[in-house]
Amino acid sequence: MTAEHHHAPQHNLRANQAGNAGDCTSSAHSSLPWRRFGRFLATTVLVSFVLNEIWEMAQMSAYVETAGPSWTSTLGLCTRAAVGDVGIILGIYAAGALAAGDLGWGLRGRWNIYATAAVLGLAYAALVEHAALAAGRWSYTERMPVVPGLDAGLWPLLQMTLLPPLTFLFARRWAGRSVTKGSL
Repeated sequence: MTAEHHHAPQHNLRANQAGNAGDCTSSAHSSLPWRRFGRFLATTVLVSFVLNEIWEMAQMSAYVETAGPSWTSTLGLCTRAAVGDVGIILGIYAAGALAAGDLGWGLRGRWNIYATAAVLGLAYAALVEHAALAAGRWSYTERMPVVPGLDAGLWPLLQMTLLPPLTFLFARRWAGRSVTKGSL
């Protein structure tokens, strides 16, 4: 009888935990954070593309390869670059999520999220610029200020330092107020 009595509370605890887990996954309320996260990601892609397309078009005169042709003839190249930039920003988000151990870290709206995105973006841009310049993929005109010490163009460094945090800020605002930790 003592053994049965001892196991009964554990059984009830497991049943309650299983019942609670089932409630969380099946209720419409629990899907709200996932919908918010989906809106956040969709908005991240859209905002990132628009901001990067504008930036790419604005800086084309600073690259030898795109300085001469009209903006209409470089639109395709800049659009492909903007799509690549969207991938970079999603990669920055994924790296931040892995480091934070929180898939919804961009929905939190704290200063350290934006600072992390800026630092990751700057580091990535510096690496890409060095590799691309060394490989001869592109070169700068006199319109590209070069950052001493980093030996990379200012415009692409600023692009990946400013646009990821701005993208996450706009996406978070569109997706709704910040969520509590652990809700995703």
